[in-house]
Amino acid sequence: MKVILTNEVDNLGLPGDVVDVADGYGRNFLLPRGLAMLATPGAMKQAESLTRARKAREAKTLDSAQASKAALEARSLRIPVRVDERGGLYGSVTANDVQRVLKERGHDIPRKRIELKGSIKEIGTYEVPVHVHPQVAATLVVDVVDQEGRLSRDAGGGLVDAEAVAAAAEQGAEGSDTDTEALKEQALEAAEDYEQQQAELAAAETEAESVPASDEEPATG
Repeated sequence: MKVILTNEVDNLGLPGDVVDVADGYGRNFLLPRGLAMLATPGAMKQAESLTRARKAREAKTLDSAQASKAALEARSLRIPVRVDERGGLYGSVTANDVQRVLKERGHDIPRKRIELKGSIKEIGTYEVPVHVHPQVAATLVVDVVDQEGRLSRDAGGGLVDAEAVAAAAEQGAEGSDTDTEALKEQALEAAEDYEQQQAELAAAETEAESVPASDEEPATG
């Protein structure tokens, strides 16, 4: 059957849209709930009015939607979770979890606008489309991380022991400090050797100048 939507319906359309649906779905769900009306010739004019009103509302909110998109894409959404030794989650992260954390950050976005396919079951970085407006979609970066900080993903997506990486970095920093101190000591020793050589050279020159020159001319045969 053909109906005209009077409200937004997930995976179906927006107010004013004319859609074909199964008879049972239309008569038992859409029509009784006031989500749609039969697409009669008279109702088609009402559909045009609904579409014009919807587009007028969309035009007014487009600028704010662009601002929301920029805010969502400005930084990633961090979700700490409990994980096993392989980085697998005890449970999963769903669109409901993304919605909850977004709301805690001040973004009140309906669950149906968050297009997370299935659920997230491993730590890592994911891109999740979020429709903040019928004409504007943001790409939200979601970082699912080990809440205990033991495991993380490297640039290639491989699983790494975060504690081992931190320890190696600390050891590398200590080694760098040791190398710097060694270079300082070598430079100081070299400077002291140079000063000693210069002092010995100056003493030798002074001694040579203090020896009196002979006034006798060499004998001639």
